[in-house]
Amino acid sequence: MHEGERLTPHTSATGEPPEGAEGARAPRSQAPPVGEGAGSGSTVRRSVLPNGMEIAYQSKAEVAFFYNDIFEKQIYLMHGVTLREGDCVFDVGANVGFFTLFAHRHSKEIKIYAFEPAPPLFEILQFNMSLHGVNAKLFNCGVSSKAGTATFTFYPNSSGMSSFYADKQEEKEALRAIMLNQSQRGVEGMERIMQHAEDLLEERVKSRSYECRLRTISDIISEEHVEQIDFMKIDVQKSELDVLAGIHPDDWPKIKQIVIEVHDVQGRLRQIHELLEAAGYRVAVEQDAHYESSSTYNLFAIRNDWLDSRRAETANATSASRNSLKQIQDRARKQEEAFNRQKQLSDQRKRST
Repeated sequence: MHEGERLTPHTSATGEPPEGAEGARAPRSQAPPVGEGAGSGSTVRRSVLPNGMEIAYQSKAEVAFFYNDIFEKQIYLMHGVTLREGDCVFDVGANVGFFTLFAHRHSKEIKIYAFEPAPPLFEILQFNMSLHGVNAKLFNCGVSSKAGTATFTFYPNSSGMSSFYADKQEEKEALRAIMLNQSQRGVEGMERIMQHAEDLLEERVKSRSYECRLRTISDIISEEHVEQIDFMKIDVQKSELDVLAGIHPDDWPKIKQIVIEVHDVQGRLRQIHELLEAAGYRVAVEQDAHYESSSTYNLFAIRNDWLDSRRAETANATSASRNSLKQIQDRARKQEEAFNRQKQLSDQRKRST
């Protein structure tokens, strides 16, 4: 683990989006060793994950949580959702890039478009993509129903809860539910932590604000000439309906799989479920054990026509495999018959002599 490494030259030293960062491609190069970097910029902390991957992070408290969800439990690959070689992936709400790194590690030749509005998180996202040479195009913006700007509340100590719809009391209740669930499951150290829960929660929701650019999914599809999105992950802390509202009807068929963290406020889960079913998706919903007794759910959507074609591909592959096996068995049988004929002829010759 390296503490205090400076951000790489392609990031800003001020915490504001670097010039040209919008839509910037992650450089395919290693980050500099400790002590190198540009000017007197902000520092980035790095940790080695259990799988040996090194990653820069915003909040140490979130590293194990993100790693467990994304790399170990693989919460985005459930209910038939898959990542395959050559897929096009949209990571909406990328944070520091845990899911983008997972996708990069999981399948070959994946092309990723990653979106993160918070300038401090975007800097770390750039750093991580550069560190691992990820084929990603990065956008320092929020994703919404229309282009514009909006105030974004950033929680440095709970970066995953940063939001365009910040509500400190809601955030504290969500964190409290996670802590209680961990305590009830006997997670080591939680009993001691719960004794200081209120002070800890107050620290976790300290915030600062940024004015951030907003764009729509359909604008990006058009601008980048994206023909198909194989996997779209949306984790945007109560902005999920805004993201979906920014998809033009003509673009829905291009999006094959969607996984959304949904905050079920004012019937939002039902709204999104019905919207996606009407758009031609098979939908499943699950609540992770971390979020029991909270309003947070994961929603999985796969286009019906794409699912049918994938099933047909699987059936054809199975049929081809069976045919190939039959051909091998036929060749083996013919070889055995030829061997037996030769043996019979050889035995006949021996008897005749």
